[in-house]
Amino acid sequence: MDDLLFSQFIGPKGENLSLLKTFIEKILSEQKLWREDYFACDPSLYQKKDYNSEKLTIEFEKFLERSKKHFPFFHPRYAAQMAKDPSIPTILGYLTFMLSNPNNHAYEGGPVTTEMEMEVVDLLLKMVEYKTGWGHLTSGGSLANMEALWAARDYYKKGTVYFSEVSHYSWKRICKILNIDSFKEIPVDINFRMDCTKLEDELKKSEAMMVVANLGSTGTGSVDNIEEILELKKKYNFHLHIDAAYGGFFRSIILDENYNHSSQKTPLSGHTEKQLQLLSESDSITIDPHKQGSVSYGAGAVLYKNEELRDIILNTAPYTYHKLDKPNIGMFSLEGSRSGATAAACYLTYKVIPPNNSGIGELLSQTILASQKFYQMIGQSENYDNLNFPDLDINCFFRRSYGKNISEVNERTLAIYHLLSVEAENPEFILSKFVLSPEITKTVLPEYENPKNESLIALRAVFMKHWYTADDFYYLKKLIDVLELKAKL
Repeated sequence: MDDLLFSQFIGPKGENLSLLKTFIEKILSEQKLWREDYFACDPSLYQKKDYNSEKLTIEFEKFLERSKKHFPFFHPRYAAQMAKDPSIPTILGYLTFMLSNPNNHAYEGGPVTTEMEMEVVDLLLKMVEYKTGWGHLTSGGSLANMEALWAARDYYKKGTVYFSEVSHYSWKRICKILNIDSFKEIPVDINFRMDCTKLEDELKKSEAMMVVANLGSTGTGSVDNIEEILELKKKYNFHLHIDAAYGGFFRSIILDENYNHSSQKTPLSGHTEKQLQLLSESDSITIDPHKQGSVSYGAGAVLYKNEELRDIILNTAPYTYHKLDKPNIGMFSLEGSRSGATAAACYLTYKVIPPNNSGIGELLSQTILASQKFYQMIGQSENYDNLNFPDLDINCFFRRSYGKNISEVNERTLAIYHLLSVEAENPEFILSKFVLSPEITKTVLPEYENPKNESLIALRAVFMKHWYTADDFYYLKKLIDVLELKAKL
C-alpha cells in the first residue's frame, strides 16, 4: 500500500499523532492572528491576562476519563459497525472552520464553506458520472433518502415505492413520515439482492413512483442487480434511486486520476464492478462521505440527475438568502442549518485523498481484498460457514451445525457473540450480529431445518478499515485464531 495513505491517518497505535499536533498548532496560530488582525485598532474586551479556569480544568479531566469508555473504532480489532478513524485532512478541515462555526444554510452564513461544498458536490457528480445534475451535503443518509423521496413524491404525484426487505430501516419510516401509504418490500435472493422477478411481479400490479436499489445494504453490504432493474425501468418507467450511502465510494476503485474508467484490474467481483459502472444510469443517489469517504460523521450527500427536482423543493425565508447572486443551498434542501465545517472537512479530504483509484479507491481496494481473504479463511474452517459471498467489505458467517438445524446454529453463534462483542468484558475482537427473518433464512439457507420458525443469528464483521491487509493480513489471521479457539470452549 502507498505510504501516502498511511500518512493521512492517525493510525491504530497513534503513529501520526505528532503530525496531527503540528497541524493543529498551526490552525490555532492562524486563528489567533486572524482574530488579532481583524480591525486591529479595536481594544480588547478582556481586562485581565488570566481568568479562573479551575472549573474547566476539573470538568475536562473528568470528561477525558469518561471518554476512555468509548469503543475503539480506530482499531482493526473493532469490526462491529460502520465506524473507523477519520482521515487527518478531515480533522484539520473540520477543526479550522469549527472555530468560526459557519452555517451552510445560506451563503452569508458560510461563504467560504458554501463554495467548498459546491466543489465537493461537483466532484461527487463527476465520481458517479452524472453529466448533468446537482446535489448537496446532508447530515446523513437517512436525511438524504428522505429528501430524495420527498422530491420524487411532489414531482411524480403518484405511484408505489419499492425497496428490498434488507434495505435501510429509514425507508419504511420515511414513507410513513411523508404519508406515502403505497410502499412495498421486495424479497431478496440468496445473495441478499432484490429479487428482480418478484419486483416485476409487483410492477405489473401497481404503477411505480420509485424503485430503490441498494449499493451496499446495511446488513451484508449486498449490491442489487442494477443492470436488471434498469431493464425494468425501460418497461415500467419509474424513478430509480440508488441508496449508495455505504457503497457509492467504491466507484472510486474503477476511476483513474481524470475520473475516466480505468483499465487497471480491480479486486472487485464482476457483479459489483458492473453495478458500479451503471451508477450513472440512476435518477438520484444517496452517498455518504462519512462511511467509505474517510470523513467523520455526519457527512451524507444526495445527488440528483434531473435539475427540475430542485425547484420542486424550493423554499425561502424573509430573514435569510440575501445574496441571491450566490449559491444558497438551504433553499433547495430539506435541512435548515448545516455545519460548514463538515463541508470543509470533505473539501480538504478530497484535495489530499481524491475519490479515484490513486486515493480513496486505493484504500477501498484494501478493504475488498481483506473481505475476500476472510471469506476464504472462513471457507476453510471446520467450525464456521459463510452466510454469503461479500459484494463489498462486510462479512456475515455463523457457527456450523452439522445437523443443519437453525436452533443449533443460533445457540452456537450467540455463544461466540457473547464472547466477541460489546457485551463481553475486554474482548479480543468486537463483532456485531445480523438477525434474519425466518422468511429470509429459508431463502439463503434452504437446506437448514427450522421447525421453530426462528430468525437466524449470524456474526457480522465490517472490514472497512484499510489496515486489514497490512503485514500479510495480520489482524484477520488473529481474528480467525480467536474464533477457532472460542469454538472449542
